Amino acid sequence: MSKHLITPVIVLAVVLGFPVETYAQTRSHEKEAKAAGLNVEALRALDDAMQAQIDGQHVAGVIGLIGRHGKIGYFEAFGSRNIEADAPMERDSLFRIYSMTKPMVAVTAMQIWEEGNFKLDDPISNYCPEWKDATVKMDGKVVAADKPLTARHLMTHSAGLSYAKEGLALGDDVDLQTFSESLAKQPLQFQPGTSYVYGYAIDILGRYIEAMEGKPLDEVMRERVFDKLGMDDTEFWIRDAADQDRVARVYMKREEGAFSAWNRSHELLKKPARMMGGQGLVSTAGDYARFCQMLLGRGKFEETRILKASTVKLMSQNHLKDIGRVYGLGGTVNGKGRYSWGGAAGTGFWVDAGTDTYAVFMIQRWGYKPPTYGVFKKHAADAIE
Repeated sequence: MSKHLITPVIVLAVVLGFPVETYAQTRSHEKEAKAAGLNVEALRALDDAMQAQIDGQHVAGVIGLIGRHGKIGYFEAFGSRNIEADAPMERDSLFRIYSMTKPMVAVTAMQIWEEGNFKLDDPISNYCPEWKDATVKMDGKVVAADKPLTARHLMTHSAGLSYAKEGLALGDDVDLQTFSESLAKQPLQFQPGTSYVYGYAIDILGRYIEAMEGKPLDEVMRERVFDKLGMDDTEFWIRDAADQDRVARVYMKREEGAFSAWNRSHELLKKPARMMGGQGLVSTAGDYARFCQMLLGRGKFEETRILKASTVKLMSQNHLKDIGRVYGLGGTVNGKGRYSWGGAAGTGFWVDAGTDTYAVFMIQRWGYKPPTYGVFKKHAADAIE
C-alpha cells in the first residue's frame, strides 16, 4: 500500500474524546476551498464542529473529504486513530469500509456488463449453477422461485437474500463458491424482484463475477478498478505488515461513556479465503475519493475511463420503482444524480452530479451511532451552497 494525494475533494475529519489541544491544528482553507468553489467560513465552522465531536467523545477520530469542480476543497483529519498508542488520525489512515465495498463491486460488474458478457436480467445460474433451483419461503411453506435470480436483483437487494446466517458455510477456510452454494440451499425471503431486503446479495454478485472471469474477486477488482484509479491502499487485506500501524481502530462505548477498542487489526494481515464483495474491503479516504471522482466524472478519472457515461447514469437511476422503493445499482439514489452509501463502522460517501460534488466521511465505531455524520453533512452542505 502506498500514499496518494487526492483530487477534487473536500475532506472532513472528526475525532472525539480528546481535548482540543491534543491534536487540534491551525487549518487554512482559503486557496483550496476557493478553487473548488466552497465557502471558506463554512469550512471553518466544519472544523469547529468536528473538533467538538471529538471533545464531546462522540468518536475517537474522523476524516472528512469533499471534492468539487475537479478540485480538492477540504481534506482534514481530527482526533486519534489509536488512543492507546497516542497515534493521531492521519489522512492515509486505513479503515474497514464494510458495505462501502458494495458500490465498487457493482462498478466491477458493470464493466463486465459493458463488454456484453451478461445482461442485467440474465439468470445468474448461467455461471453459478447452485442458483438454478432457488426456493422461496412463503406462508410457512417452501416453494420454487417463480423466476430466476439475476444480477439486477443482486445489485438492488431485491433478490430475497437477508443477512440470516443459519445454515451458511462461514468458516475462515471457506471460499466464495462454497459460501454461495450453502446460501443457495436456503429459501429466499420472497419471490425475486417483488420486495427489498438488505443482505448477502452483493456478496453473491462477487461470486458471479468470479465465475464469469475465472479468477478471484480481488484480482478482478485490482485489474479492472483499483490499479486503473491508482487505489493502492484498497484491498481485502493488508499486504504489508508495516501498514498495520496505519489502521484506525474500531471503538465501542462502555456504559460509562469511555471508548473501548475492538482491536482486531491483526486479522487484516491474512489474505481471506473468500472475498466478501458486500463488506470486505479496507481503504483510505484518499483512495475512496478517487472512486467517487470517477463516478462524478461520469465513469472517467483524469485520463482513465472505467465506465461509459451512460452506464454511470444507469447505475444512478431507480431500479425498484415497480415495487415502490428507490434504489440504484449498488447504492441508494435520489433520481437527481445523487448516489451514496455507507458502512457498518460509520463510514459514508455521496456523489452529487447536481452540485458537482462528492464527499467521503471516515470514522470507526461499533454498537452505537454518534451524531458525527449528520453534523458533517450539514456543514458540508453549507460549504457547497
